[in-house]
Amino acid sequence: MVITQGIPQILQAIIESKHKVVGIVDCAPANEPDKFLKAAGRFLTGVHYSLSSNPLSLRLFSRKLQIPYYYLRKENSKDLEKWVRSVEPDLIVIYSMSHLLKENVFSIPLHGTINIHYSYLPEYRGPNPLFWEYYDHILNPGVTLHCVDKGEDTGDIICQERVLINSGEALEETGQKLVSTGIKLLSEAMDALENGSVRIKQQPIDTPTVRARKIKPEEYNKLIKWDDWSVGRVFHFLNGTPKYHSALLKKNSFYMLGFSIRILDYEECNTSGYKTGSLYKEKSGHFFACRDGKIYVEIKPSLDNFFVRIYPFIS
Repeated sequence: MVITQGIPQILQAIIESKHKVVGIVDCAPANEPDKFLKAAGRFLTGVHYSLSSNPLSLRLFSRKLQIPYYYLRKENSKDLEKWVRSVEPDLIVIYSMSHLLKENVFSIPLHGTINIHYSYLPEYRGPNPLFWEYYDHILNPGVTLHCVDKGEDTGDIICQERVLINSGEALEETGQKLVSTGIKLLSEAMDALENGSVRIKQQPIDTPTVRARKIKPEEYNKLIKWDDWSVGRVFHFLNGTPKYHSALLKKNSFYMLGFSIRILDYEECNTSGYKTGSLYKEKSGHFFACRDGKIYVEIKPSLDNFFVRIYPFIS
């Protein structure tokens, strides 16, 4: 059985393996959209599916493959327990979940429950490891498969592997490296669990890093050490955290007008006449000033961002 969000490559790899998927649990996001937006989303994905036979939602994906489906909210773990017992999984695989799974569920399968975590545990335990690995300029993050227990990413380790990335590497490229490694490790682990050859090691109690917590958008700009970090390091962090880029425009009229931002490139140069962290426009284009250089960006209109900005004023 798989617990996830969206339709990740890892889920597709499990389905294509020799192992049978007896159930798919769609984990609700921490901040679930209101009923109107959910209904609209279901309608649009349904229309797309009817026209193309290409499911955009996990619900339609499960229906197409005739795999039992369950939509999980944090508060309905009792109902989830009954559902899991009904599909009788030998193993639960978690990949992306907005809250911790309770013991009444993770202890059900014969082989327990395992989680795919994008760090080399015990480093960066928590829901947002990649963000903090980019923040700390870690160029050898990793993937860990571990048993799920009552703690947050504290269970025994089944297998793990370091993944090398380049400074300034975009999140999309890093993510693909991690996904490929995760698929490989999971395939090996499922086979080992099935034939009884798996080797599990106890995870250290202490972690050498900060907890990989989620952040609020308003924290983003404050976390960047514009006066201390080199332009290359700022560029690296920005390239790995595109979800929060709109927060960089918070002090600018571009923000209320709903513009989006894309990181382009950087150059080391003298910026003594500029205020670090501020956005400027010259003939060379828009850029953010750093202590030793400029980070060039593209700013363009975004209807999605515009409606997000004006929603509080029209609701």
